[in-house]
Amino acid sequence: MRATGGVVFVNSISPIKLQGIWDEGFALDRHIISSIPIGEDDYGYMQYSTIRSTLGELVYQYKYKGKRECLDQIIKLAQPFVMEWLLLKGITFVLPVPPTNKDRNFQPVFEISERIAKILNAYYHKGVLIKESKIQSKDLDAAEKQKIIKSIFQIKMATKAQNILLVDDLFASGTTLKECVTRLRKDQNINKIYVLTMTKTKGEKGENIYCGSQGGKKT
Repeated sequence: MRATGGVVFVNSISPIKLQGIWDEGFALDRHIISSIPIGEDDYGYMQYSTIRSTLGELVYQYKYKGKRECLDQIIKLAQPFVMEWLLLKGITFVLPVPPTNKDRNFQPVFEISERIAKILNAYYHKGVLIKESKIQSKDLDAAEKQKIIKSIFQIKMATKAQNILLVDDLFASGTTLKECVTRLRKDQNINKIYVLTMTKTKGEKGENIYCGSQGGKKT
């Protein structure tokens, strides 16, 4: 454990098993531990006091505040579990989930995926899957999420047998991940498909916590 600027960082995570059409998947931790309404601002927008997990805070600062120095700490927290879970799975390629916002100065999911590939001594490719829709699934209700269907395309096919790790920074509804896996399943040279996300934004009753403990930051 270490403290920086009054923020306590706990060098542990609590991986959560992700159920889906993939062979196996995990989110490394919850994104938010608690978020409490504290009143409206001058413009009538509700404000919240939010406590994120350690990893959730790092992902938030990295993705939404542009603090690229957070990447090293994200990987430091992720590496022990990634090695324990995946090192013997025979992962040959690491693919990022294609981002919705293509106008960022950098793409967090690309940089995270590339670093995870190095841990696993696997190939990395950011151009296998593309997403045409600019709609973020987290902004849609259940019916509207169907708009994402058929917006994911696989533009490069595997030329020999591959075991794939699909990486995303945040897991919300899982709609985009499911569509990515559906597309990859049509490639006859892809065998196993594993899913790894850094955090999970929504808790579920009875969700499977793998191991570890949580730390958080109050904002």
